[in-house]
Amino acid sequence: MGWLKRTSHPTVNHATSEDIPKPTSAHIEHIPSGTAPLPRYPAAPLSTPDAALQFIPAEEIAKRTSAESGGLLIVVDDIVYDCTQFLSEHPGGEQVIRSFAGTDCSWQFWRFHGKKEMQEFGRPLRVARTAGAKNRFKEPPRYIGLRRLGDEWD
Repeated sequence: MGWLKRTSHPTVNHATSEDIPKPTSAHIEHIPSGTAPLPRYPAAPLSTPDAALQFIPAEEIAKRTSAESGGLLIVVDDIVYDCTQFLSEHPGGEQVIRSFAGTDCSWQFWRFHGKKEMQEFGRPLRVARTAGAKNRFKEPPRYIGLRRLGDEWD
């Protein structure tokens, strides 16, 4: 255990308090990268009808996948929602929303949510409308009504 023993050598200069660098608030995370961050889209007032929302092209929405890129946007039925602040509140967890960042998730959304949730939680997150946003996953077919109801139910 001799290698753990601390000894001083007469020729070694020990640092004084003046030699120790002072901490600064300049961190590597705050060094400008040369590109300005994308601006966030403001939430639309609750009274604004969906048809009156501003239009954002689907290509622009695809770039918005995190807070650093101007907000995490998702699309449900051609309406754009900024879910950046809602991530930590989502009952299904953050990863569910993150997996659809910048894309359409309409059929997945409606499989787990109803109109009441959309009015209560979704409407305050609306920022715009769009067209042409792609869903990465093909919707599986749902088979409903394979049997025909007829006279045999007397």
